[in-house]
Amino acid sequence: MKKFLEKIGKDELLEYYRLSKGRFAVGNFVGINGQFAIFTSISKYGKNGGFRFIKIDDLKRIAKNTEYLASMKEKIKERNSENRRIVELEKNKFFKELFKYLKKNKIKLKIFFEDDYQKEGYLLKETKEFLHFQWCDEEGNPEEVIRKSEAKRIEIGENIIKDIIIKGEKVKKNKIIVAEDDIQGDIFFQDEDYSLIYENNLFWEDSNFVIVRTTDIWEITEKVYKIETESVSPNDIFSDISNMEIKEILKRCYENKILIDFEYEQSYYEKYGIIEKFEDDKLILKEISKISGIFVSKSEILIKDISFLFVRNCRVLRVVG
Repeated sequence: MKKFLEKIGKDELLEYYRLSKGRFAVGNFVGINGQFAIFTSISKYGKNGGFRFIKIDDLKRIAKNTEYLASMKEKIKERNSENRRIVELEKNKFFKELFKYLKKNKIKLKIFFEDDYQKEGYLLKETKEFLHFQWCDEEGNPEEVIRKSEAKRIEIGENIIKDIIIKGEKVKKNKIIVAEDDIQGDIFFQDEDYSLIYENNLFWEDSNFVIVRTTDIWEITEKVYKIETESVSPNDIFSDISNMEIKEILKRCYENKILIDFEYEQSYYEKYGIIEKFEDDKLILKEISKISGIFVSKSEILIKDISFLFVRNCRVLRVVG
């Protein structure tokens, strides 16, 4: 695997697998650092989320020039475009105006159905009971009219719409919802039919606007404590990350309160948080719960035992509450 990696161009987009089954990550190969291969980590919406360090012996598969990667290249291009828009809508006719905007500007949507089937397409018309789509992932771009009740989830994404503003209102992103399919995020706007959710938390590499049926929301919890973060440029902190020792990388994560994920030999699952204390051969990780988004415990980790590391493009500023 090492010889194969050394032949890969730095600008070549890849699918890389750390496990034999399940999800893969997408990114560019950055370099080899000792026993680790370093990749960028790009979200499904085209945002660079940081660096993944994976033991070369743990790499199971690497793919390039796939159909999925071709679509990802388009999303990366969209994400880096200066044409991403901020949409301003009236509160008393919020969803009517939102659907009108999606139709007028031909915004690509992903629709999830009751049977977990999904399609991508453009909204052509919206009525009280029906949604009329033109699909773009099938030959001939067929059209279909569906009952609103059949669309259990509509993803908008941030590639085209950068933000949504309610005229005269300030959205308080301090409530987390749990809906079907384990959707979690802040309630942006809600009426008796729909809820617009800003699907986002500390551990996702990106955020996403999602429309769900209000009746599908299981739980609404107000955040008592909120961890505030800001995006950082990794090049400002790690000038040549493939040639830096792991200890030095971890030290800079500690100094800059960078959000990180770990997996190590004495643990069977990933841990998330910031480094609270750094020593020559070990560190203390202040862990953050992936569900609640608050600090919950501390772990002592020997640096030599680290088998996976994800350095995110995100700095923890403070805890509010």
